[in-house]
Amino acid sequence: MSESTQANPFASWSVVELMGRIRLGGYATEETRFGQAMLRLDIPGPDGELRTRYFGGGAIYSISPCTEDLARMVAAGVDPAPVKRWELPSPRTPQDAADLYEEEDDDEPVLLGPEVMSP
Repeated sequence: MSESTQANPFASWSVVELMGRIRLGGYATEETRFGQAMLRLDIPGPDGELRTRYFGGGAIYSISPCTEDLARMVAAGVDPAPVKRWELPSPRTPQDAADLYEEEDDDEPVLLGPEVMSP
């Protein structure tokens, strides 16, 4: 970090645009994590709680400092929860694998995550 960055660290309500056409609103600060400077964005959720997300510099397209009201308006249009249950695949059991295998006519094993199940 340069001396000017250390003397005047970034901290502002902002609209942050990320690669992938993602726009988030929240309170942005710079924070060192894993030996790298990262953007810490505290995003207000619908319940009033702040949800913290970290982004590397390469993911950031732009940061626009703004008023708190504007950042909260942008945040209200986005669900800041990083993972939703419906995004995850349903858990599989060995019986599920056996049922899937019986439905298939080929002799290929059924892949379940890191292991391969075969009859």
